[in-house]
Amino acid sequence: MINIIGLGPGNENYITKLGERLILDSEVLIGGKRNLESIKDFKGEKIEMASNLKEILEYINNNSDKQISVIASGDPLIYGIGRYLSKNIDNENLNIVSGISSLQYIFSKIYVDMNDLYITSSHGKVPDFDYILSHKKVCMVTDSKIGPKEISREIINRNLERTVVVGENLSYDNEKITMGTPKDILNIDKFDMSVVVILDEK
Repeated sequence: MINIIGLGPGNENYITKLGERLILDSEVLIGGKRNLESIKDFKGEKIEMASNLKEILEYINNNSDKQISVIASGDPLIYGIGRYLSKNIDNENLNIVSGISSLQYIFSKIYVDMNDLYITSSHGKVPDFDYILSHKKVCMVTDSKIGPKEISREIINRNLERTVVVGENLSYDNEKITMGTPKDILNIDKFDMSVVVILDEK
């Protein structure tokens, strides 16, 4: 069986009990360097996953008789590895264990419900900001090219009134959550990789 397990937003306390049990029962653990390092008690083989997705997929398909767990930050089906693997692995041999996503985490910290939330990402694409900003409640997973400042400029360019929330290093000891107007966000020097919430609270 191949497991794809969400580790939660980062802090090991957010791993589900089911995910933790499946990880420790696995023969092989596959994941990013930081994720592998976070699993302390695993005794089996560890394989690092980076840009070598085709090689990882080939290994998984050639070793389907082993108990393999692929671990990922957050929830693997929210802009994660889950989509790619579920399209390329026989689903009868696949078990996906959801994790708490960074999106869920940040909304719990700002006490806002996720009802009617539009979820998107700027990874590897140019977002359609006209469409995105037509929603009253948005959460965007950002990258190094389009982050809090670029989003804030797009809001200002459209003369919209929005509250912007930036979550950095969520659930870690150096977590930082910043809330303000787009102009407030532009006045901050820089941000780490982040999740951005955009709220129209009219």
